[in-house]
Amino acid sequence: MTKDEKAAYWRRQVDGFLASGLSVKNYCAQEGIAVATLHYWRKRFADAVEPRPIVHGTKGFLPVTLAPVRPSVSPVEIMLLSGRSLKLTGPMDTGWLQTLVRVLESPCG
Repeated sequence: MTKDEKAAYWRRQVDGFLASGLSVKNYCAQEGIAVATLHYWRKRFADAVEPRPIVHGTKGFLPVTLAPVRPSVSPVEIMLLSGRSLKLTGPMDTGWLQTLVRVLESPCG
């Protein structure tokens, strides 16, 4: 059997297994082939179909561009009695905000 004939035979076996709906063990028992050999050829054909990307000169890293994050909520400005203002750009705990306002509006704040 030539190399091409062997590959064609195992292509038929792998395709037959995929179409059979059987487990690897049951398909191999039915066909009289070794489980390990079927696994080998399935991996070999999968690797041939889905080649792994080769990255040259980057040592495995690719460039990444970060986009600025836009706040999901429009900013809110709170004018305090003292004349100070707070600009809030995101959700926050209301208890923390109440404490902050109380401290900023206190005579010592």
